Amino acid sequence: MKESIEVEVKIPIENRKSVEAALHRIGAQRLNSETQVDAYFDHPARAFQETDEALRLRSCHPDVDGNEPDNTIPPPYELTYKGPKLESRSKSRVELSVHISNIDSARSILESLGFKHVATISKRRVFYTVDSITVSVDDVDDVGLFLELERVVTSRRDMNPALDMIFNLIERLGLDSNSSIRTSYLELFLQHGCS
Repeated sequence: MKESIEVEVKIPIENRKSVEAALHRIGAQRLNSETQVDAYFDHPARAFQETDEALRLRSCHPDVDGNEPDNTIPPPYELTYKGPKLESRSKSRVELSVHISNIDSARSILESLGFKHVATISKRRVFYTVDSITVSVDDVDDVGLFLELERVVTSRRDMNPALDMIFNLIERLGLDSNSSIRTSYLELFLQHGCS
């Protein structure tokens, strides 16, 4: 089985409209927008905060006309494991996901196995694509505004070329790549004293 490595860079932003204008200026194609609700769990025998791993259950609610989530359509659900970060310039890590049809049953399975709910984080994301890079403008409840840029690769040797592409795109957007952070939304959420 090939690895699925999410090569990801995250940058805090001040102004959504100026970033979206820069994306349009360089020819990024707007894809969709959605609200994602992520429930994070900790392992019963090791602390994911210490091992730099994450386990989450996600529900995605597509926005209607780019405004509000459409609650009339059942959202897709996903169970995702994220491994430790693989290098020092980004949040790149192995990511494994499976789609599930019943989030309540999945949550019950995790809790029955001893996994503990840590936090639930909600964010509204607007997705773009440019140069085979997925870009999202994220408004994360109780955390702030961010730009995430990612490309999925199947080999560790492809990580550095993907990172170079991402950092080049950041410069084209007029942003400072040195302002990127490696902290996850969960870590930021917990740092803000939320739970």
